[in-house]
Formats: sequence, C-alpha cells, structure tokens
Amino acid sequence: MCIIMGTLLDYIQYRFFAKSRHGIHSPFVYEFVEKYLYQEIESSIYQPIENIRVALLKDKRQIEFEDFGAGSKKIRTAKPSVKNLAKNSLKPKKYAKLIAQLAQYIQAENIIELGTSLGTTTLYISALNPKAKIYTLEGSPELAKIAQKQFDKLNARNINLIVGNFDQKLPDLLNRIPKPDLYFIDGNHTYEATIRYFKLALKHSNGNTLFIFDDINWSDGMKKAWSEIKSHPQVSISMDFFYLGVVSINPNYSKEDFVIRY
Repeated sequence: MCIIMGTLLDYIQYRFFAKSRHGIHSPFVYEFVEKYLYQEIESSIYQPIENIRVALLKDKRQIEFEDFGAGSKKIRTAKPSVKNLAKNSLKPKKYAKLIAQLAQYIQAENIIELGTSLGTTTLYISALNPKAKIYTLEGSPELAKIAQKQFDKLNARNINLIVGNFDQKLPDLLNRIPKPDLYFIDGNHTYEATIRYFKLALKHSNGNTLFIFDDINWSDGMKKAWSEIKSHPQVSISMDFFYLGVVSINPNYSKEDFVIRY
C-alpha cells in the first residue's frame, strides 16, 4: 500500500508519534500488540490466499465496475481490468493479517465487513477465525462474482456474501443476526457514509464490539470522520495504525487514544 503525496506529511507525523508495545499502558491494547500484532502466522494459512492475490494481479479481464462510494483516486475507468482493481484495492498481507488477528483476539463470533472487493481480506478473516460467521457486503455484482469464486476455491464456508447497496442491505442484515462482535468498514469512503454506518452499527453492538475503519487518512472527509468517531462518548479506546483505525466501546476501559507503530 503506497503513500500518496497528499498523505506523506500525515505519515511522517504518524511515525513520529507512533509507539511500540513498550509505550502502551492499556492491558487490552498491550496484550494484543504483544501476542498478536508482531507475530507471524503459519505459511499454510496465508500462502493459499497469497496465491490468489498473485493470480488476481495477473488477471487481464475487464469488468463492469459499479462503485457506490467515493470512488478511487487511481481507477478512472468504468471497465477496469481485474489486475488494476487488485493492484489498487487489495489490502497488503500485513493489514489483512491485522484485521483477522483483531477478530481472533476478541474471539469474534459474528463479523460484518462492508466492502468485499476481490475477497482476499475476507479470506484472511475466515482462515484465522474458522468458527466465526462472516457477513461481507459488496455493492458491485461483478466484483462479488469474482470474490465468491475465491471463497469457493478455499472452501471458506463461514463467509456469507451479500450483494447490493450498503444502505439497503445493512439494516436488514443487522435485524436478522446477533449483535456483531466486529465491524470492518471498508467501503463508501466519505465522511457522511462512514459516520452513518458507525452510528447504525453502534445500535447493533455489544459491549465488546470492535470497529475497524479503513483509509482513515484517505481524504479530509475520512480524517474528519475518524476524529469524530474516536471522540464519540461511547468510544473508550482508539488505535491508530495510520491506514486503519480501530475503536472499542467497552465501558470498562479508560478513554485513551493510541498511535501504534506498525
């Protein structure tokens, strides 16, 4: 995941303030960083997913791409190639691993992902959390078809793929399943949509629910959304990994903000 010029100053500031586990005093955050964040996972778990990534990065097929969100700064055509989409939208291994390990750390049973894309991050979540039920929403039917093929290749039966506009599909889903333990919000990267999904998810959460937000430094709107989210009165702990932001609403934790080196 490259750093574009517009965020270079933000990244330099992040690196200056970011702390390793030695500068973290919250037991919840320290334990995650110590036991999960810097620990590698077995190659037998990640290699099949990375093989899929390699194949997607070579796929020259052009598809009809319907984007319901803020759009991409790098994808300028309505019929991009799969390899172009993969290059610009797939999470690098380290961040897909981070998301999956956060779910593993809290022993998440029900997980919602907004923004399936081509499915590699979903597969990481599935592989590290085989007992969890994962509901992943994708607005583009063509992307969803490709993602489902990847899920089928690895026999990821705990993934439920839902196709359609988030604003239409998410409320119905939340009324049908137990309160999720983890939300990964990675779609429609606008201030308004991010805040809207967060407020809706708050109503359908339990005291241990974690919220993960992608691209918190992607735009001024996303920076504003992240600032408001971590300052929300129900949020106790926030963790800033520069590309990803994580918040807990557990009322037993003291309100603290952490910038974590990763």
